[in-house]
Amino acid sequence: MSRQRKRPIAYVVEELDTFDAAGSSSQENISIGNAIDDIPMEPMAFLQGLNSGNLMQFSQQSILREMMLQDIKTQINSLPKLENHNNEDYNFSMVLEEPPKSHWMYSEPLNKLYIRMNKTFNIDATFKIKMPIQPLNLRAFLCFVKDVSGPVLRCQNHMSTDPIKDDPSKRESLLRCENPNATYCGTAEGKSIGERYSVLVPLNLSRPSQHSGGLVRQTLVFSFSCQNSCFGRKETCLVFCLENNNGDILGQHVLLLKICTCPKRDRNMDERQLEKNKIKSLSAASEDDEVDGPDAKRKYRRTMTQDIKEEVESNDSNDMPFVPADWQVSRTLDGDYRLVIKCEQKDMLLQSIEGIIEKAAVASLRNPQSSKLRQHVNNLLNLKKCAQKLP
Repeated sequence: MSRQRKRPIAYVVEELDTFDAAGSSSQENISIGNAIDDIPMEPMAFLQGLNSGNLMQFSQQSILREMMLQDIKTQINSLPKLENHNNEDYNFSMVLEEPPKSHWMYSEPLNKLYIRMNKTFNIDATFKIKMPIQPLNLRAFLCFVKDVSGPVLRCQNHMSTDPIKDDPSKRESLLRCENPNATYCGTAEGKSIGERYSVLVPLNLSRPSQHSGGLVRQTLVFSFSCQNSCFGRKETCLVFCLENNNGDILGQHVLLLKICTCPKRDRNMDERQLEKNKIKSLSAASEDDEVDGPDAKRKYRRTMTQDIKEEVESNDSNDMPFVPADWQVSRTLDGDYRLVIKCEQKDMLLQSIEGIIEKAAVASLRNPQSSKLRQHVNNLLNLKKCAQKLP
């Protein structure tokens, strides 16, 4: 910037000397005026407008800015914060586009990736090129949502069967990257961003494409060598950090993650649960807004129904559930299970049997080779016929 400001000033001096020698003052004024108009005056005007009060404010802002930059530089040596941010205006983000008939799923309302173990997925890193251009890296690592200090490690069962033997750092890393020049960092005891297991990938500062809005877009390929069930089904996330060569974090993007055997089923279940929670919260809010009037009975019925449902759920989760005295649950000597219930009405008995038949039929369809399940369904159907003949 300083060089650009010196060029117009030098131009004015040369023109002044030339016109002095020629003795033409009118052209001198015109040339000097045009040259001075080209000089950017914003910094001068800014400095002239400063008084003692805002000079102090300017100094304080500079100190605060230095403190913020120092905090950014030390983030790599601190525990991760699970939030998206851009500290240096790089417009950094990660773009995940689910292809048709894929072995992984993405839930947009949950911002969550569902994928099978040892299956790859593509994700694009987008960022803006800033001057002066400096080499940038992308760091990716896994983190527990409710315990950011706990390192995410591979289980011994999968590690013992891993074919990779010559690269211990890659063998112990749960996250794998297929991009060339990717390096594996960290140790099993590491808790900070720079010390925990992570993958560091250099980013190519290629020209931005017209379709990406002027941003550089680079595709990265990752996979996972364990499942969530390997570490107690804890909720996990995948953290992406944009860094320079000094290790300063310039941007961060967080993506929730579940590594499972059936991504489509788990995504649908989580999205249905999300919708139920939304409906429940809206229903609770509407009930709080209601007052005594024509809808008082309806509100009372909804409240009673909700109380009964919560009571049933609490009984189901209790370690010592309540069982009526005329019901019996036991296990026979040959290892089978025995259930005896007593119903006051015939319809309730038939509905209970039909519910058991439905569950058994679904299990039989999923396991068509199981003769025991087919026999169990037939026994239940005969039981229903006998119950229908009761007076």
